[in-house]
Amino acid sequence: MLRGSMSSIPVNILLLSLLLVVSVSLCFSYGSFTQGCSQIERDALLKFKHDLKDPSNRLASWAGFGGDCCTWRGVICDNVTGHVIELRLRSISFADYLASSGASTQYEDYLKLILSGRINPSLVSLKHLRYLDLRNNDFGGVQIPKFIGLIGSLKHLDLSDAGFAGTIPHGLGNLSDLNYLNLHDYYSQFNVENLNWLSQLSSLEFLDLSLVHLGNVFNWLEVINTLPSLVELHLSYCQLPPVPPILYVNFSSLSILDLSSNYVDESAISMLNFPRWVSHLKTLLSLNLANNNFQGPIPNGLQNLTLLKALDLSINHFSSSIPEWLYGFEHLKLLNLGSNNLQGVLSSAIGNMTSLISLDLSLNHELKFEGGIPGSFKKLCNLRTLSLSNVKLNQDIAEVLEVLLGCVSEEVESLDLAGCLLFGQLTNHLGKFRNLAYLGLRSNSISGPIPMALGELVSLRSLVLSDNN
Repeated sequence: MLRGSMSSIPVNILLLSLLLVVSVSLCFSYGSFTQGCSQIERDALLKFKHDLKDPSNRLASWAGFGGDCCTWRGVICDNVTGHVIELRLRSISFADYLASSGASTQYEDYLKLILSGRINPSLVSLKHLRYLDLRNNDFGGVQIPKFIGLIGSLKHLDLSDAGFAGTIPHGLGNLSDLNYLNLHDYYSQFNVENLNWLSQLSSLEFLDLSLVHLGNVFNWLEVINTLPSLVELHLSYCQLPPVPPILYVNFSSLSILDLSSNYVDESAISMLNFPRWVSHLKTLLSLNLANNNFQGPIPNGLQNLTLLKALDLSINHFSSSIPEWLYGFEHLKLLNLGSNNLQGVLSSAIGNMTSLISLDLSLNHELKFEGGIPGSFKKLCNLRTLSLSNVKLNQDIAEVLEVLLGCVSEEVESLDLAGCLLFGQLTNHLGKFRNLAYLGLRSNSISGPIPMALGELVSLRSLVLSDNN
């Protein structure tokens, strides 16, 4: 009996040893053995804080000697090594602040919530920093510090709406591991001497240079075509110059493309010719080409982009009828063709676009539905926004409401039928539009009393009935 007990001891020891190894492994996997950030990184962060202005005292936790900076607000450390890998210091945008605080809010109050001052070069000491987000702050219109291009470990850099301005330093091209770069700024004006430095960022997946002046960068497409990993590209308000025809684009992963608002005026160099290369981007899910002064028919090349979920061609001068192939885009959730010169008769096949959440055909004065809104509209059960202002319906408003009864009336939140040549009287069908927040019926010939059912629209925030009978 004793011999049996003694012989089982080595087995028990072996089992205990295995359990200890597994436990230690698990501890390392989940970060239980972290030692906190290093003194070098702590000092670097304290120097960085020293040069910032922080009126709301958001960085109050960044204090003390010997404290673990991994516990400081906005600082993220690696679970195992304890190295600082992320700085998340974005502030709330002014638009979001207004929405949450009310229209009476003063801009001076907003400025008390954001960071300003200067960026200390001590950030270069954060040798493992992968993620830097300074969005929605105000650094006073200074140039992006050149030393940011020396933080070679960065993968994510967001300096958008942070109050930087001037020439974008070419040194950002040294950040060869970067996969996210956002430099758009609605309040300042960036410019570049050239974009050649971008070609060094071969891992880039997200690029936003909106509002960066690119009017003299005639090889912008050639350079961006060297970024094969791009998934999302935003170049709105860049004054993009026209480029020579290109036979091949290397955007095999591109899902979102925004080239909107690159038309300036007749005297300026701008992207006046429709970018034919776009029709080769068969992976696109979202395409925004609004406000570019494009003319002529809607290009048939777009019919290749059958995966599109969002298409915005608004505020141009397209003058054709809506092509039949567009009605076959079954994945489209957003279609904006507003503010063009489109003409002709809208097909009832529009009812096949059952994924639509937002449809805007407004301000196409020569566009019309033959016989009014077709019954096929009843199938657009996902619609939240419908804008047909100035489209010639020439229809009784009671018929319009009846067509939209059912799943459309249950979901739609915004309905704009201004200037649609509507007549007749509003009916109690209006009470079925329970989620309606905006109803625009101005500049029609609607007459008679306002129905009591209007009082049932508990979500209604804006009602426009002016210029009727």
